[in-house]
Amino acid sequence: MNKKLRNNIFLKISILLIFIINSFCLKAQTDCEIKLADGINMPVCYGEEISMSVTYDSNCSYQWMKNGIAISGENSFYLTTTITANNIKYSVVVTNNQTQEECSDEIIITMMNQFDIEFEQTQLTCSNNKAENGQNAKVIATATGEGFDRFVYEWGSDFGENVWTNPSNPQEAIGLKAWKEYYVNVTGITPAGDSCTQTATFTPRAYPNPKLEIVSTPKDTAYIQNPYVTFGFEGEVDLVEHNSWSWAFFNNPDNNGEISITSILDNPVNMYQQVSKEGNPYRVELNVKSAEYGCDTTFSANIIVLPVKLKIPNIFTPNGDGINDYFIIDNDPSFNTEDENSENTRGFEYESYNILNDYYLRTELTIFNRWGRIVYKSDDYQNDWDGGNLPDATYFYVLECIGEYDNHRYQGSVTIFGSGR
Repeated sequence: MNKKLRNNIFLKISILLIFIINSFCLKAQTDCEIKLADGINMPVCYGEEISMSVTYDSNCSYQWMKNGIAISGENSFYLTTTITANNIKYSVVVTNNQTQEECSDEIIITMMNQFDIEFEQTQLTCSNNKAENGQNAKVIATATGEGFDRFVYEWGSDFGENVWTNPSNPQEAIGLKAWKEYYVNVTGITPAGDSCTQTATFTPRAYPNPKLEIVSTPKDTAYIQNPYVTFGFEGEVDLVEHNSWSWAFFNNPDNNGEISITSILDNPVNMYQQVSKEGNPYRVELNVKSAEYGCDTTFSANIIVLPVKLKIPNIFTPNGDGINDYFIIDNDPSFNTEDENSENTRGFEYESYNILNDYYLRTELTIFNRWGRIVYKSDDYQNDWDGGNLPDATYFYVLECIGEYDNHRYQGSVTIFGSGR
């Protein structure tokens, strides 16, 4: 065989090999068959994620399409997608990058019908003004949809609590709390045995709680030398079952969770024996039962008990201008501490002045002139002395304060100035 013939044969063999290699992609994938991933069976469920693929070859490129429209960026030999509609056509075009020859395949994805889940709360629950309270709500879930033979219900919660169901009706969840979110997984089963599961959530409601407010006299703050506080409540009183309430008083400053006294009176009077420690108030709770639903509801309020040290002015100006016209004795706002004998740096906001009966059980005021003669006397002084007809001068006072635990005596001088008398 001469050299020319030999080269010609070699050339033909080389061309044939190149043709075989370039066409291998199409021959290896004779019809570019699309295959679903293992475990995926049709019809699929709404929202189900599925994967499909063709045989991979490095010499080929791929383009996936949905209903004949190219899917941007889907150029791999596989496709992963979420199904949200029935009878969607997916197809792929496989191109040999050297010969530009193409093959394609398509698949129709069928999906089961969705079904509806509706809830009916058949029994409300008491909540006691707290989301975690009340454990007797009942809710029925009902699923409906075409093409299903039956439905299976499974109740649960995401806050770690088991959910009980009615033994004779698994659609009904019982013993639920108010204002907590529960879920139900419903599996719809077709006559052919296909099944899909959907999830829905529900938050049980509670009976309305009466809107009440605890009121007290004095309000918010009491003083240790007159430690009696009268309590009551106001608001939607008509919604409260008559004579169905109880009071709890937490009077131990070292244990604010300990109930010291209880009462079933309409307006109980509580007596405090110690000042509040470190500014921590005493708690009061009122538990009432609603007349319509029989639900218990608890309300709370706080009372601060402070010591007393009076602030007594050394001058007042009874000239009728409405400013400093009376001999006003009030609590010293710079002295509100646990120890009546210590100086205090914690201030306390209060009205312009309070009646002295807020501080002591009774206060007796006696005013003397410079010669020791009594010119004014009150056995229950209420900050109402304007100097009477006395002329401008300096006078002397003795204030006797009778308290629950101690009696205090104050004495000093006060000047009437600018009266024009």
